[in-house]
Amino acid sequence: MSNSTKRFVALYFLGSCLIVLLGTLVPSGNGPVVVFARPWGASALEVVAKADGRIMAAPTATWFALSQSADSDFVQRLYQSGAGFVASSAVAYACARITGTPMETQ
Repeated sequence: MSNSTKRFVALYFLGSCLIVLLGTLVPSGNGPVVVFARPWGASALEVVAKADGRIMAAPTATWFALSQSADSDFVQRLYQSGAGFVASSAVAYACARITGTPMETQ
């Protein structure tokens, strides 16, 4: 195999992995999400409050928070309120395990 073929295969593989990773991080519908604030913007708590979401956990770091809402347009409201990135429930459950936050719905 030539060097250009090896580079193409490597870039194609890395690109495919990146697409799959981003696809799993993007939230769908309602449920728990992780809200990441923009650098030099409002804190994650302020973003969730502006979007009328429920804060489930907020560690001492102000750049991310676990949140939940029953509305299907909650993720859109988070972005309109200044969120830098909103991650899926899989990431929310992982963050909850790290912080020791229970994820039961009431």
